[in-house]
Amino acid sequence: MIYFTMFLLGGIFGIALWFYLSGFITRLQQEIYATYIELFPQNFLPFQSSVSSIQQKKCGHILRYFLSVGVGFIFLQIAFKDSIFTVWFGLTLLILWAISYLDWHYQLISTTLCLWLLTIGLFGADNNFSLLTLSESIKSAASFFIVFYAIYWIAKFYYGKEAFGRGDYWLAMALGSFIQLETLPHFLLLASVLGICFSLIHKKKKEFIPFAPFMNLSAVIIYFVKYYWY
Repeated sequence: MIYFTMFLLGGIFGIALWFYLSGFITRLQQEIYATYIELFPQNFLPFQSSVSSIQQKKCGHILRYFLSVGVGFIFLQIAFKDSIFTVWFGLTLLILWAISYLDWHYQLISTTLCLWLLTIGLFGADNNFSLLTLSESIKSAASFFIVFYAIYWIAKFYYGKEAFGRGDYWLAMALGSFIQLETLPHFLLLASVLGICFSLIHKKKKEFIPFAPFMNLSAVIIYFVKYYWY
């Protein structure tokens, strides 16, 4: 019965994820349009999403999200044997996936998703789901933010343009709430190595390489290493 419940719950989360991803750019277009009209009411133009410089991409069938996330929650339940922890960890992975997907396809990192991820990280620390205590989680998140914020401005000053996205330091803060502060050098090194390996393997030269997927993967690897070996 617990496995069916987890499958159903995961499926519902999968449907919610599909709705969020499938309408993200459309909502963004509408927000930009509303802001433009508010700032320049004299230049009123009817909203036309088709002429926008960024267009919504298909993200797969809703049934695929329902089944894959549902099955994923079953595997998490089998692995951890703790329903509440499974839901907490499953939600964390879903948000990481959403952030990675949006950065990969649109080069955008949602601050809202980062704040939700931070909230889940702090909630886990406060309820003993995390590897950190609440105070350690807050300290680590703040330190990750400061370091990545400094990297952003150093890179911008050195290259004369934004070489490091603003969303990256918000994501770093959220990820910092899950992993220890002392792992920051390992986290940054691993994420950089993963990004470099991707750029070397991927033959097409891209002006912009999405960094969020590699940051997320680095954090997940470090989390599991700490979870199982320490």
